[in-house]
Amino acid sequence: MKQPLSKTKRRVRRVCVILIVTVLSYVIASMAGSVIVFHIVFARSSTVNAFELRYCDIDQSKYPREEIYFASGKNKLFGAVYRPRGEPKALVVAVNGMNCCIDRHLPEICYFVDSGFTVMTFENTGVGKSEGADSVGIAQARLDLNAAIRYTRGDASLKKLPLLLYGHSLGGYAVAASLRDCRDIRAAVCVSGFDSPNRNMYVSAKRRVGVLADVQYPFMCLQNYFLFGGKGDDSAVSAINAVDTPVLIAGGSSDDVVTADISILGRAKDITNPNAVFLEVDEPYRCEHSTVWLSRESAEYLAETARPTDRQRANRLDEDFMRQIVAFYQKSIG
Repeated sequence: MKQPLSKTKRRVRRVCVILIVTVLSYVIASMAGSVIVFHIVFARSSTVNAFELRYCDIDQSKYPREEIYFASGKNKLFGAVYRPRGEPKALVVAVNGMNCCIDRHLPEICYFVDSGFTVMTFENTGVGKSEGADSVGIAQARLDLNAAIRYTRGDASLKKLPLLLYGHSLGGYAVAASLRDCRDIRAAVCVSGFDSPNRNMYVSAKRRVGVLADVQYPFMCLQNYFLFGGKGDDSAVSAINAVDTPVLIAGGSSDDVVTADISILGRAKDITNPNAVFLEVDEPYRCEHSTVWLSRESAEYLAETARPTDRQRANRLDEDFMRQIVAFYQKSIG
């Protein structure tokens, strides 16, 4: 006959059950919380800031564009191709930052076209006219860029051109990470890009919710792995080091979005690619996350105007910065 458990053993078993239930409840709640956080952070967006230059603001006869759609996974993404007058030197694929619509880097696009380059740009999954219930996560930008590159390699007029990349912030990460995926890339420019998706999410969360980010971090990493597998946290620096493709890494000295501790530029000493070039902007007003390509006047206007609505004034480019990029591209294609 089975002997009844002693009072002490019953108490121990009860404590163990309570602990197991508590831990399981915490894990389930934390995972559910991570799913919710991803849906909030990477929610669908079509927001265009008042200061952003738009296609209707420029001379469309000088910069005609062809609107295109291409597949990225199950979604169709919206993009545009701008062509220079005369024979193009190369193709620049421009990759936007997080939640940015098609015209976000229109000033640079026009400069590249004036310099003789064809330019393709697009809206990421879940942004603007592109399909997708949300933008999924950071690594989706890399997948979208790979889909855009596949589109260019299948287009009769674009596939003949040397392939160059230009990306800002999230786009800067995608541009660097994609160097492992496509050997056709002749050169890449990463502006204000970060190195690690997980590290970037942690630092961003830490700024907003403090110690809660430490508690939730393992579950954010797990959710990122569930979404993207082993590629969810690929390092941009590791990708740059895995190739000898020329890469220009630019950023502002006072970037408070992609700070030095998480930026590609901040890890310059770890970059072994012999063809990597570094460009840190240290000029007042121009040294921020989204002003490094702007003129001092435009950057100062944006910083000191509560509601900047003069889109022309807000988007004048720094000629020296842009000339360096074009010279870098031209050297890379010979």
